[in-house]
Formats: sequence, structure tokens, C-alpha cells
Amino acid sequence: MSDDVLIKSILGKNKPRYGANLSDADAFEYFCAETVLRRFALTFDQIDKGVVDGKNDGGIDSVYFFVNRSLIEIDTEMDTFKSPVIVDLFIIQSKIEGGFSETAMTKLLTSVPELIRLDADTATLATLYNSNVLEIFEKYRDGLRELAAQFPTVNVHVIYATLAAVGNAKVDAMRSGLSNAIANRFPKSTCNVELWNAAKLYEEAQKQNVLVKQLPFVKSAISHGKGYVLLSKLKDYYEFITDDGQIIDALFEFNVRDYQTSASVNKDIAATLQAAEDEADFWWLNNGVTILAEEAQSQDNKLTVKNPLVVNGLQTSHEIHRFFSGGGVDAKERSVQVRVLEIDDEARRDRVIKATNSQTSIKPASLYATEPFQRKIEDYLVQLEMFYDRRKDYWRNKGKPSDKIIGIERLAQAVIAIGLERPHDARARPTTIMKDDAMYQSLFSEMTDLKIYEVCAGLYFAVDAYFRKESANIDSKYRNNLRYHMMMQLAWKLNGSRPVHTAALRGLKVANLTDADIKTVLDHTIEIFDAEGARDKVAKGEAFTSTLKQKSLVVSSTLATPTTMASVAAAAPVPAAIAAPVPGGH
Repeated sequence: MSDDVLIKSILGKNKPRYGANLSDADAFEYFCAETVLRRFALTFDQIDKGVVDGKNDGGIDSVYFFVNRSLIEIDTEMDTFKSPVIVDLFIIQSKIEGGFSETAMTKLLTSVPELIRLDADTATLATLYNSNVLEIFEKYRDGLRELAAQFPTVNVHVIYATLAAVGNAKVDAMRSGLSNAIANRFPKSTCNVELWNAAKLYEEAQKQNVLVKQLPFVKSAISHGKGYVLLSKLKDYYEFITDDGQIIDALFEFNVRDYQTSASVNKDIAATLQAAEDEADFWWLNNGVTILAEEAQSQDNKLTVKNPLVVNGLQTSHEIHRFFSGGGVDAKERSVQVRVLEIDDEARRDRVIKATNSQTSIKPASLYATEPFQRKIEDYLVQLEMFYDRRKDYWRNKGKPSDKIIGIERLAQAVIAIGLERPHDARARPTTIMKDDAMYQSLFSEMTDLKIYEVCAGLYFAVDAYFRKESANIDSKYRNNLRYHMMMQLAWKLNGSRPVHTAALRGLKVANLTDADIKTVLDHTIEIFDAEGARDKVAKGEAFTSTLKQKSLVVSSTLATPTTMASVAAAAPVPAAIAAPVPGGH
């Protein structure tokens, strides 16, 4: 069976994961991005944000910007990265065609060198490329400027993927021209332009989703119940957490940057690794690593671990990786202490993650997913065939349809847009809204009726489904910018007035919305958005939200005392909670 047939078979099986009503071409874009970026272990939401395909895309279907292997989003704070800094930009063109096209490569030759240049004329670019392309590359250019003092190493990766069985000599010859044009923009950068045919795609796609790793240990491991405590040589542990020298991000539940403590701690770990002549073994001076596993079995001084998850000791792991990947040699074969816990119960798993990390300096946002209230939201929504991905791609990995899955970040955006009437913040600060403890408590108070999350998730799904279905008729700048403003106004429409009080929000019937309702609100929002300039910064500004409130399609109600979520939030110095106790409620 030829490789292109195998890819189409895999695509057919995975297509429901990417969303309902997607064309084969659109599904292929998600498949290629997921395959190319497999080692970064991105969530589907993160992959989705990088898809820029559409009118005026410059021949680019998806683009992703990483710093020190962390995906950069529009609100990522660049000052958290300290030297050494490694920048990776992935630009992917994916065409479900049987060959490589010279026209497609020519588009990349034209667009990429201009989009990455730091002195790019943004006004000119705005006339040539869609808003999704512009936003990601603007963040890339701004990010490089902010990182300049760290003297970053810049790597640009261009991947052109098709279902070709054979190559195209002319397209292959054009690779060096694109590589040179990119290198001219950044003389100290490296650039890889790769052509991925069906065989290459299949080779990458067939890699195991179930990760099984072996960890050799010294002498004997202490085993009790379903847990092991062992000493592993530093080099063996390095091999355990890497694949071809690259750290396996899928081993790590959370963003690594959340686990970087002070610079002095980083230096202490590195210094300990460098001190090869020290009489003290490494494990004497380091707290070690905790790993959760679906299964673990010891035999012949090796522990076989199924789907390992490093939940404590991330900084230690990365310093060990940095030591050996930088040419370090451990002459004395020192060891690191490792705990491996075989846990198949999700509640216990969450307790271990939180407990093992609560003793160190970790941002609270990293542990929110383990909280009992987050589990309640998940348990409640699943009864309604809504799948809350509080754990990284948990429901997608179980084959649930993408158009019925919502992640913790997107649910938070929906709640802030609908419940607090701040869609501009949902648009402008998709990640930072979860890093502020006061904001988190305002969105996920244990006193909040779970029906509110049902309504917010339902409105998100309704708008997302409409945008996907009408993608050919709606410019990407509107789909990218107006999603959360639409959700706020659709809540008003269902309620018949604005603002929507807490009790009323719980009772909104999202199923009553029709495509005609959504189109009416969209047309109204586009009219106001266009009048104010139709730029990204407009959607991210509070003034646009205020205008929508003033020109609402529904009649505004007036109250002597502000008791709604939105009005309380506007008056309070910190975001107000949306909680409202309900007799007999959840």
C-alpha cells in the first residue's frame, strides 16, 4: 500500500478530532502541524491558534513561534526568558496534493523573507496578508527585539508537506534560494527548508502515541505497592527524557517556564553537574524527580514505564539535559534519585501533582487544573456531551470530537467575555488572565453555579461552529478578532436585554440560537468594527466593547444598584467573582 493511501487512512480516522464539517484539505493542515510539531507536545488549541490559512496567507498554512521550546502567544511576557535563549520559528505549508508545486514555493520565497525582517513596513504588510499571519509574525518580530540583549540563537524551519510520492527537482532547487533569503535577514541564524512527502509524513505519524521508556537503575530499586524509589545514573536519566538528543516535551504536564525558579537555583544545579570531582554524589545535593506512570515494571535493573509524566523535578531534568547536550561528561557516573508512582486514578494523580509541587516556588496557575472544582466542572459538562480539557488533550486522546471540547483557557476566556462583559480582555490576554490569582478566583469560584459554565461553553461552541461552517464567507480578521465579542452579544440576545444578570445567565437556552441570529449579531459587530478601523488593536481595546454596549441590538436594562457580574466587575478594583449561591444548586 502506498504511503499517500496510508496517510489518507490516518487522516480519515483522525479527522473528527479536528472538528466537524472540515474539508479534507483543512484537516490535512491540522494533521501536518500536529505531526511536524509532535516533539513539542502542543495541545490542539495551541495548534489551532497557529493555523493562518485563508485569503492572503502568503502561501503559509500555519506558523508557530517558540522560545526555549515554549510556544509564544500574543500576551507572552518575553522578559521571563534569560540567556541562553533559543528561538525557533516553524512555517508550514501543507497541501493535500500529489506533488510539490513551484507556485507554492514561489509564494514562500516572496512572503517569508519580508514577514521576518525586523524593519518590515507594517503598513505595506497589512495590505498583503491576513490578520492571522500579521499577528503571529508581528509577535515574532517584537519578540526578537525584546530578546536582543540575550543574543538569541535563531532557527527558522520551513516545511512544505504534500502527499507526493516523488520529489520535484525544480522545487528542490528553490530550497536554497529561500534558505539564503532568510539567512540574509538574520546572518547568525540557521534555516532549514524541508520537503515532506507522503513517506516522510507517514514515518513521523506512525510514531507511538503511547510512550514506553526504559530507565536503568543502580543496583536495586525499592518497591512498595505501586511505587518505586531508585537511583539512576545521570546519563541514563538523560537518555530517558530525550529522543535523538531533544528533550521529550510530552513527558512534562506543564509549561517548563512555570517551573524555572530563581537564577541562583538554576546556577546551583548547573554547578553541581559541572563539579565532576566533588566527593558528594549528585543525588545527595538534589531533591530528585517524581514521575507518574500508567504502568511500571522492574526487570534486570531496568524500569519499563508506560506513558511517564514528570511532575516534579522539571528544572533538574532540563539542567541534566543541558549538561549532556552541551558536551558534558560525567566521569564518576553520578546518580539522580527518581520516584516512579503507578497511578491510574485521576483524583489521586491530581493530588500527587499538587502536593509534590506545592513545596516549591511555582506559579499558582500551573496547579489550577488539579483543583477539585475544576474536576466538578469536567464531571458536570461531560454529562451534557461537552468535554472539558482541564488536562492536556485528555478528551481528544479519547477520540472525542474537537467541536465539543473546550480547554481551561478557552473556558476562562468565554466566562470573562460573557460573565464579566470584557471580551477585549479575552481577545488580548488569552494566557495572562489565568496567571492572576484574583482573576482566576473571579472566574472559577466554588460558589459559581455549574450551569454558567454550560452556557459559556455552549456559546463558545455555537460561535465556533458557525465560523467554521461559514469560513469561506467570513474574512479571517473577523473570525480572529470578534469571537468573544459575539458571544457577549449573543448572551444579550438570548436574554432579551443587557446586562445579563447572574440568575438569568444560568437559564439561557443556547440551543435556541439559529444561524440567522448569529449572522445578525455578526453583521452588526462587523459594521461597528469596520467603522473603528478593523484592526487587531481595536478588538483588544475596552473602547470597542463600550461601543458595542452603547449600540446594542437589545434594550439595556437599568438598575439602581449594580448587582450583575459585569457591573460589579466594572466598579471593583479587582475582577469580581461571578459566584452566586443557588438554593439546591451545585
